[in-house]
Amino acid sequence: MRLIGDIITSIASLFKGLWVTLVNGVRPKTTIRYPFQRREMPPRYRGLLVVRRDPETGDVKCTACGLCERICPARAITIEAEGKGKERRPREYKVDYGRCMFCRLCVEECPFEALAMTGEYEYAVYNRDGLVVGLKGLAAEGRPQGMTGKELRGENAAAAAAAAAAAAAAAQEPAATAEGAEQ
Repeated sequence: MRLIGDIITSIASLFKGLWVTLVNGVRPKTTIRYPFQRREMPPRYRGLLVVRRDPETGDVKCTACGLCERICPARAITIEAEGKGKERRPREYKVDYGRCMFCRLCVEECPFEALAMTGEYEYAVYNRDGLVVGLKGLAAEGRPQGMTGKELRGENAAAAAAAAAAAAAAAQEPAATAEGAEQ
């Protein structure tokens, strides 16, 4: 009697496996042709670190307070500062991506929203020395600015919503002016 039960169970599991294969065989494929098409990363993706610039002045927002250096569990960030008080700026800011765990603790800790994680995920080099990036590489013009810790937590949600509403109103305003000119 037990032999018959084992045979029935085996046949049921065989058909269950064949059913999974059949369902996945007719499902449409979602292949991304990688070098030519790139996957869009979610906003919370922990990509490469970037030092943000002030849009008005073009200077880096970092004040070399050293909080990111102290909070980094892998000790991947090193900062050398120059100046005193409000004029304090990083003379040298290095990130060793070979040691970085991409934990985003440095971004969360930064009180000046000077650090952000981007959606970049391609960073291949031929030797480990290429994984150490200085301030010029981290704050380069044209790099994606990413999201800061406050933006990720939603603390700037009201400011972001107001900016989006203002941008939408500004975009509609020229359209309304053009309609009035046509009449």
